[in-house]
Amino acid sequence: MVQGASKAASAARASCGPAAICQARLTLPGESGWRRMTSDSTDAANWGTGVNFLLRRIHSVYTRVMLVLASASPRRADLLRAAGIPFTVETPDIDEWPLANEPPESYVLRVARDKALAVARRKSGSPVLGADTTVVVDGGILGKPSDDAEARTMLQRLSGRVHDVLTGVALEVGGGEWTALEITRVRFLPLSAGEIDWYIASGEPRGKAGAYAIQGLASRFVDRVEGSYTNVVGLPVPAVCGLLRQARVL
Repeated sequence: MVQGASKAASAARASCGPAAICQARLTLPGESGWRRMTSDSTDAANWGTGVNFLLRRIHSVYTRVMLVLASASPRRADLLRAAGIPFTVETPDIDEWPLANEPPESYVLRVARDKALAVARRKSGSPVLGADTTVVVDGGILGKPSDDAEARTMLQRLSGRVHDVLTGVALEVGGGEWTALEITRVRFLPLSAGEIDWYIASGEPRGKAGAYAIQGLASRFVDRVEGSYTNVVGLPVPAVCGLLRQARVL
């Protein structure tokens, strides 16, 4: 009788599969009536405990790597999303004007740090990423144009020339700070007055450093890129991943 029951239990396990172990039950006749075998329920309890532990670990890791992007830039958000980096967005409120005689490299790093610190004060304990991008030609900073007239002046300066795109990146984690500076060289084709007028009429130069977006219509103006392409878009993704690894966030 017991031997037959053992065969029945084996068959039940085989037919149910691993996920059904917690459902398998077998009763055998005993001297004082039917008694329930509980080895399966013990296995199920252990299995459930292991799964819960694994889920807690996954949740802990996911929570730990949830980055806060201190920027309202949709382009930076798109780049992080494309790289598979989980994040939330918090917009900083800081002064982004260059200081008198401030070198472009110092400027972008300072603003990136200010952005990250401003949000880190509100999001204590979370890793916060700040970034700032600017275009530099002849040593001068070309920020975001205030109007179409300034956008036209910027595009005329970039026409047929090489310029640098600088991005400062700052990561604030638990009181620690990691920074990086990325520089990419971009060569523009010569632009006619009609092309500049057409591009300005598209509205794309508004809100863009140097008055252009390399990932948009301005891609037709770009002859060559030396360095990180994502840096020109607004965020050097490889440099960001390097900082996240250094800070043990990624």
